[in-house]
Amino acid sequence: MNGGTWGSPNSFAVANVAMLCPALVALGLQWLVFRESIVVPFGLHFRPDRWFVFSWLIPPLVMMGALAISLLLPHAQFAGDMSGLPSEMDSFKRSVIAIGIPPIVGMVLIGLVMGPTVNVIGGLGEEIGWRGFLYKELGTLGFWRCSLVTGLLWALWHVPLLFEGYPDPRHPISGGIGVIAFAVLLAPLIHFVRWRSGSVVACGILDGTMSSTRLISVAFVRDAGPWVHEAIPMVLLLANVALLWVQRIEAKACARRTRT
Repeated sequence: MNGGTWGSPNSFAVANVAMLCPALVALGLQWLVFRESIVVPFGLHFRPDRWFVFSWLIPPLVMMGALAISLLLPHAQFAGDMSGLPSEMDSFKRSVIAIGIPPIVGMVLIGLVMGPTVNVIGGLGEEIGWRGFLYKELGTLGFWRCSLVTGLLWALWHVPLLFEGYPDPRHPISGGIGVIAFAVLLAPLIHFVRWRSGSVVACGILDGTMSSTRLISVAFVRDAGPWVHEAIPMVLLLANVALLWVQRIEAKACARRTRT
């Protein structure tokens, strides 16, 4: 009734509540429709291992890589004062600078703290649906097809937010393309974590830490133009190529062991 724009406290509150919907739908279907348990099929367990650490540390590396790509764009300049953020986030910028360490280090630390704590709630709200329920239901499609279908559904889930101007009301087209590409290209990486860790909690940590470190890719670059939002998908595309390479090496090693 009151209206509003993306970036207001109300818009973030609505987005965070919406992130819980995939989990609620998945849990409802599993309990009430299929009458099945959820803990084992959804991977709802917390047994930290190296994949939990991977899920926690890979997001800031992705964002730093995206920042490096953004700085290669024509006219782009490094903005150590975080002037790449819109004026609506001035209070956040001041808070980071007030920490008393280089802002880029402060942003990384804040992201690493918030990812597995505050942001993991929303992350799990999504991942219980995508890498819990859908992982179970679509697993027979195989790794890449399951990742693609899940990624497309995840991208479709973000469409209402795109109409609100997320992630950047100044560049809605490039920002929207970036969000859709982000969801599709991140899906295989999270799927890989789900497969190796066996836990949807690790996926929630990766998802949450991606969200909490995402501003690094735009805060420290200015005059990069609207296509700065495609830097993260470019890094994720390279990550998918590396993932495919790793899988092929593992498949060859498995074949050699089978022959011997």
